[in-house]
Amino acid sequence: MDFVPRLLAGSSRHRTVSLLAVAVIASTSLSAGAYAADDALIQKGREIADTVAGVGCKGCHGTYGEGDLGIGPYNRGVSLAKLQAAIGGGVKQMEFLRDELTQDDIKAVAEYYAWLGELQLVKTIIKRGRFIPEQVEIYPGQPIQLVINNTTSAPQNFASKENGIAPFTVPERDAVDLVWKAPEKEGTYEIQCVDCRVKDQKLSIVVSKSAPMHRGQPPAPSEVAAVPAAQEAPVDKATLDHGRELFMTAGDVGCIACHGNYAEGDVGIGPYNRGKDEHAIRLALRSVEAMKFLGKELTETQIKQVAAYYAYLGRLKLIKTHVVKGRFFPNSIDVSPGTSVQLVVVNRDATHIKVEGSGMKIAPYSIGGRGEEDRVWVAPETEGTFELKCTDCEIKQDKLTIRVSKAAK
Repeated sequence: MDFVPRLLAGSSRHRTVSLLAVAVIASTSLSAGAYAADDALIQKGREIADTVAGVGCKGCHGTYGEGDLGIGPYNRGVSLAKLQAAIGGGVKQMEFLRDELTQDDIKAVAEYYAWLGELQLVKTIIKRGRFIPEQVEIYPGQPIQLVINNTTSAPQNFASKENGIAPFTVPERDAVDLVWKAPEKEGTYEIQCVDCRVKDQKLSIVVSKSAPMHRGQPPAPSEVAAVPAAQEAPVDKATLDHGRELFMTAGDVGCIACHGNYAEGDVGIGPYNRGKDEHAIRLALRSVEAMKFLGKELTETQIKQVAAYYAYLGRLKLIKTHVVKGRFFPNSIDVSPGTSVQLVVVNRDATHIKVEGSGMKIAPYSIGGRGEEDRVWVAPETEGTFELKCTDCEIKQDKLTIRVSKAAK
């Protein structure tokens, strides 16, 4: 398995391994195709994307430019012209970056995103000693960015014995991404976890012509339309509570491992599941390889409880914001009158914060350091403006502005 060391350093939390230490260096360049990469410019672009303004582009667009439903869109492959237009005033939440970035900086970020657009993003996580998913399919010759996320409280060591890859380490509660170009010949390649609590754990990368080809575009959304209030089936709170608990913990890994904390999907692992019905869940438990073990874990009643929770989420509009030293990213959102919102506030700082909403009928609450909390809020039927503030942050004047407007989507 030939890993290509295109980037030799990354951010402190999600990093690209220095592959000179862990891999046989491939002679094949990823830039041999349509896109000619400039390593130094890509590295500069990644550093900016990770850190600009203390939050980084990743604060809204994901660590790997894969998008974060509820905040920012998929940015892998986005063009320089689109970035310049967004920062220049096309996207209000990005206007503050005009004072943070030079034109050379923007060009570096565009180079980084263009490079990411050439790579198919593939993710796996290590949880309870297991790879989830434990198998992925890649089209022959496809360059990929493989992310291994270690969610355990101890470092984990990995190797690919069949290809002579030297062991490499993923620190505890951290992630490492590797760039690899699949061979043209079909076959199966493996990365082993050499010290996981569940023995013989491995990630199988199946190179097959039956796998979909990567075209540099975001996956087609599988969102389910919100259910109008008149069609809502009454579900008791106990059923929803059980469903949410199973969503978080089923099989010791939870549905969250692949589908995100709010079933919003995680590009590279699992799809959007908000609003999925019981039939779709049962079909997945039977047919999706990575989910079959859950089919043995969940009872009939528990599947119905998870389905009830997904149906409930499907009736809520997911909105996220990040708080960094009191600054909200994004700091304004628009919603239609009467919309039921699941509002997620992510605290990016190490210390706890207190949040309160002006006129929103949401009781003040605290969010722990590096934590997040969600609240459900129903926008009024009349248009107006509402504010969410951090009352004890380093920067106190910033706020999240929620505009209730008929012009909103």
